Amino acid sequence: MTLRFNGSAMVPAAPADVWPHLVDWVGQSRWIPLTTMRVIQERVEGIGSRIRAEHGPKVGRKRVGFTDNMVVTGWEPPYELEVAHLGPWFTGVGVFTIEARGLRSWLSIRERIDLPGGRPAEMAALAIRPVLQSQLAGSLRRFAQLVAEHAPRPTELSDPSRRHLAKHTRAAVFTDEVEKRRRRQDRRRRSDAERVG
Repeated sequence: MTLRFNGSAMVPAAPADVWPHLVDWVGQSRWIPLTTMRVIQERVEGIGSRIRAEHGPKVGRKRVGFTDNMVVTGWEPPYELEVAHLGPWFTGVGVFTIEARGLRSWLSIRERIDLPGGRPAEMAALAIRPVLQSQLAGSLRRFAQLVAEHAPRPTELSDPSRRHLAKHTRAAVFTDEVEKRRRRQDRRRRSDAERVG
């Protein structure tokens, strides 16, 4: 049986600032609940990187649940990441895409999970699918908050609308200051002329 999950969220940062958080494998436990991730080889970036996720509640120092072995099959920073789920509990593919939306990013996740086990597994999977979809939505919200806490704030140099506004405001203030300076100089001249006369 095949299950499909889709989710998306607006992330308040540019794709280049979103990507490092997405591929921080060990750090994914901060936004994916009941999960511990670890890299199982020296290579941590690029196609061929292998990751193991342990899903389930912690009992002592270990998670009690199931293992998800993955390999990176697509790596196009900062816009697309693809991972293949290798089992042993299920197989499938997950695709993460990041699209620039001004100074923000639209993060989308598409997961295809293939489950073995025939009719009983199918019934169980359909029963828990809404829960898993809800967990995905919650994970994306936590991810957006995490990135927002760590991403650099837009400045006049990085935000075109702020750059225009700042330029406009500075010009108005500058024009006003020139006018004030001219009036002060005129008053001084008149005052000096009255003293001399």
